[in-house]
Parts: sequence; structure tokens; C-alpha cells
Amino acid sequence: MSQQIIPLTEIQKRLREFKLSGMMSALEIRLKQATEEGLSYTEFLSLLLEDEVNRRADNKRSKLYKKAKLPFEKGIEDFDFSFQPSIRKQEILELATCRFIEKKTNLLLIGQPGTGKTHLSVALALAALGRGKTVLFTTVWDMITLLQQSRADYSYQRKIQSYLVPDLLILDELGYRSMAESTVEDFFEIVSRRYERGSIIITSNRTLVEWDTVFIDKTLTTAVVDRLMHHCSLVEIKGESYRVRKR
Repeated sequence: MSQQIIPLTEIQKRLREFKLSGMMSALEIRLKQATEEGLSYTEFLSLLLEDEVNRRADNKRSKLYKKAKLPFEKGIEDFDFSFQPSIRKQEILELATCRFIEKKTNLLLIGQPGTGKTHLSVALALAALGRGKTVLFTTVWDMITLLQQSRADYSYQRKIQSYLVPDLLILDELGYRSMAESTVEDFFEIVSRRYERGSIIITSNRTLVEWDTVFIDKTLTTAVVDRLMHHCSLVEIKGESYRVRKR
């Protein structure tokens, strides 16, 4: 009895149903390659499996980058260390190995506006994403605003969780505005619950001794600093602004 040959379109349909999109999209090309090069069944199947693995890796990478919400993409190779000699390039390269994320320690980048703090945080985020780490970038005030709004629709705990899940949380622009008591409590909630559980990078235009003008509540200031700095690297940038130079 002759065996019925399944049409190519039907095979592709079944591959799609089995969520094997990598194999489905490459099937026609691989069939042509197998015919022209005389590939064995094993070689043909190996190539299709490799296509599936690559497609899934690309999809995972794409999702990681999308969820990170980076404001731009600039790596360490794009940073001008010669313009900011106060930064030790070797220290940044060591941070880019992401060992600090694996150890669940923090990083504080302090410097005046325009000195490259956000650039460095994004560069380290890209290094982390390249190693398959989960990342979330947000400004401090975007986070605080969303947490305050979430109290109104009773989604506060779910929103808090979204800042606890990533391997690396980047909080940009701390210090541009002072925090009222309720907003300090939200900030402390994130810091305390990530303490020794997940890494935080904070960029700030204010030195640590000036943080009591940001948080107002002296007790909470001490508590925040204590948890952040217990396991933390500090990079202080003392150069001038890139934006001022360009102008």
C-alpha cells in the first residue's frame, strides 16, 4: 500500500500548530538545500532543529530587550572615557561582566547632569541583557508615580512585584525632586524588598550626604542608604557635562 504524501503547506501548518515557527519558516529553504547538496535525513533534521533553536533564542532576546524599556541603546564601546578621566574604565568593564548582578549587589552612579550616568547604566543593562539577564529601566519619578496611581485601583502589590522580578532594576535621576513621606515609603519598599535579592543601579546628581534633602524623612533616609550601600559599588563622576561641551 502506497504511503500518502503530505503537502508542504500542510506540514508547515502542523509545524505552526506545534509552535515550531523556526522549523516552519526554514522548511522550504532546507528542502531545497537537501536536494541540491544531497543531505542525509539526519543532516536535514539537524539543520531544521538548529533553525528552531536560533528562532527561539532570537525571540527570547527580543522579549528581554522590549521588557527592559531602555531609553536608548549605547554600549560601553560608545562611552568616551577620555572625557571623564575620573571614571576607571577597568572598573566599568568589571561591572560589565555582570558578576555584581549574580552576587545581588548594587551600583550607585553619582555625578552632575550630562556626565554620562544614564549612558553607563544603559551600557551595563545591555551587557546584562546579552548574558540573558532580565532588566527594567525606569526613572525614579515614573516608578513613584505609577506606584501612587496603583493605590487607587488596588493594583499596588502587583505593581510592586513588577519592580522586584528583574535581575537588574535601574532607577534613573534620583535627586532632581524631593520626596514626600508617602513617596519615600514607596521607594523604601522597593529598596528593602530587593535587598540581597536583586541588584539595583541608581543614578543621582546628589552625593550621599545630600540625600536627606531628597527623602526629607531622616529615619527613612538612613534606612534606604543602609540597605543600598551594604553591598554596593560607588562610581563618582567629577567631570563636566557632555551636553555643555557639544553646545
